[in-house]
Amino acid sequence: MALFQVIRFDGPSEALVWKYPKENMNSGSQLVVGPAQTAIFVKGGRIYDLFESGTYTLDTNNLPLLNTLINLPFGSRSPFTAEVFYVNRRSILDIKWGTQVPIQLKDPVYQVIIPLRAFGQYGVSVEDPGLFLEKLVGTSEAYTTDDLVRYFRGLVGSRVTDELAGAITDEGMSFVEASARIAQLSQRIAGRLQDFFNDYGIRLVSFFISSINAPEDDPTVRRLKASLSSRQEMDTLNYNYQQARTYEVLGRAADQLGGDGGMAGVGVGAAMGAAMAELVRQNLGTVPTTQPEAASYCVGCGAPLPPGAAFCPKCGQAVRMAQRCNACGAPCQPGDRFCARCGKALAP
Repeated sequence: MALFQVIRFDGPSEALVWKYPKENMNSGSQLVVGPAQTAIFVKGGRIYDLFESGTYTLDTNNLPLLNTLINLPFGSRSPFTAEVFYVNRRSILDIKWGTQVPIQLKDPVYQVIIPLRAFGQYGVSVEDPGLFLEKLVGTSEAYTTDDLVRYFRGLVGSRVTDELAGAITDEGMSFVEASARIAQLSQRIAGRLQDFFNDYGIRLVSFFISSINAPEDDPTVRRLKASLSSRQEMDTLNYNYQQARTYEVLGRAADQLGGDGGMAGVGVGAAMGAAMAELVRQNLGTVPTTQPEAASYCVGCGAPLPPGAAFCPKCGQAVRMAQRCNACGAPCQPGDRFCARCGKALAP
């Protein structure tokens, strides 16, 4: 029986799990475990010992398997058999996912069935090497990144479909809004997926949605987008249904006004004027009216004074500023003792 002195990883770079090709070794062998690797000793289909990154000399002190099953005396260097699996724990960050078929979802806002598609990317790493080996690898001599992607492609797609539909329904968001809230949806779905990956000893390193959309050639999508576009145009012009109907009525009334004449025409014209005034009020709001400035007169001769005059152009008397009531602010004439508007006594 050959004795192998050094046990090290010699598998392909894409391998997540690689089985050391020989099962015969001795208790003095050197075990080399690289960075982000875990070496697992298996005997009879059962996991016994795990070694993290480092270099080890296998003996009864650090390999309980030797005492448990082989029963070697302390310090003895004797041959034994076991399987050694290397598990790579590096992160895999470029796994693509997507809905294989559109999600037939009833839009919570528009109440129509919308076929939604979603695409994105996620990353994983092995968190529990022993559980990962038991659940996914078994007795295989190698397990690659491609094997993992193929295994989880359908499972992840199905999970994301269910979680995405549930999130959109729970949040009451339209399919248009969903595409604008990708970050929020990604965070919610990532939490649910982590619970799923825990069963395989896998940690979800990253998850994000890159696109949520609906097929442009779907009849329902085309009709809904056309409707939304028309409504947006009406909103931009500050129209609503009632206003559009008013313009239609005014148009018919104008035709009648041009043909009938007489008092009937006057009545229609008045109605049109009132309707137009109401439309202007709705669209522009209340327009403040400008009050004309009150005229000023000379207290000496009574002649009107031009704006800003300091002396009367008729008699040359200096213009005295009118006193104002402290209570209501109304202008008062010189010599007045009480306000003509509110009746309050004026300050001397």
